[in-house]
Amino acid sequence: MAEQYTSVATTPGLADNLVKQAYDLAVGWVLRETPQYRSFVSKRPERPSMPGASIVLNKFDYFDSGSVAAAKIPLNEEQDVSAVKMPATQTVTLTPFEYGFAVTRTNKLKLTSFADVDEPIARAVAMHLAETMDELVQDTLVQGTSVLRPSNRATTGAVTATDLITASLVRQTVTKLRAQKAVPWAGDFYYAGIHPHVLHDLREQTGSGSWRLPTEYGMDYQNIKAGEIGEFEGVRFLANTRTRKAADGATGASVYRTFITGQESVAEVNLSEPSTVLGPVTDKLSRFRTVGWYGVLGWGIYRNEALVRLETGSSVSGL
Repeated sequence: MAEQYTSVATTPGLADNLVKQAYDLAVGWVLRETPQYRSFVSKRPERPSMPGASIVLNKFDYFDSGSVAAAKIPLNEEQDVSAVKMPATQTVTLTPFEYGFAVTRTNKLKLTSFADVDEPIARAVAMHLAETMDELVQDTLVQGTSVLRPSNRATTGAVTATDLITASLVRQTVTKLRAQKAVPWAGDFYYAGIHPHVLHDLREQTGSGSWRLPTEYGMDYQNIKAGEIGEFEGVRFLANTRTRKAADGATGASVYRTFITGQESVAEVNLSEPSTVLGPVTDKLSRFRTVGWYGVLGWGIYRNEALVRLETGSSVSGL
């Protein structure tokens, strides 16, 4: 008689009852990008006159170059100068809107779940808040009118997948910002929000004046080996996968938006700082608990001169 084995494979009546799928009771998190774009906002109303549906910010203007040229003419000893009016102020209107989001869990879920659900719900809601703010600020950044594209492409729709970012394009951007008197951030550097795919192409460049020239790292390859992002050509690059892109280039090519900013490029009006809200118990048996976030705020371009958008393709858009 052949040997018989009591096993998982051949004893289903026993194994099905006793051998079960196991679960790790420690539940991890999926990976997410750290939001960053609200940190690009450095201008807010300082002394609002009163609450309102919108708020108007004013900027004093300087005299134009024509008045400067006129003042170069020597004065007539016996004639007084003619007084002129101050230039009109420039205005920026900011309109706040309500934003919010909520999650309601049942009491039965809490009682029957093998893992805590309240803390993860609160964390997920908080991350949702931060990511929404990231998207809303980018909705404003894309309204800037200063745009540079490789190969002098006239429109977004003309950008191809091979129109890559270059060190020269970064230098042009810095030149444009400085020529427009944009004020840098701390350390005399402008800040750039850039997608990792675009940053890859910039770091792939070699040769004189490119990212990888060793002398630009103090004759030391160590920083390159460490994968340093850091500062380049007057710009501090901050990589973020949430940086805006869309398949709106030539023949559907992905076009990436890189935002290079100086101070006060974007202004924010904030009537209620976005924050976590614990909803009230509204059911008769107190079974439902709500966690959400709520805020009332808005953004607008404050100094268009302090914002340049690069529109490029990428060699690794499929990664």
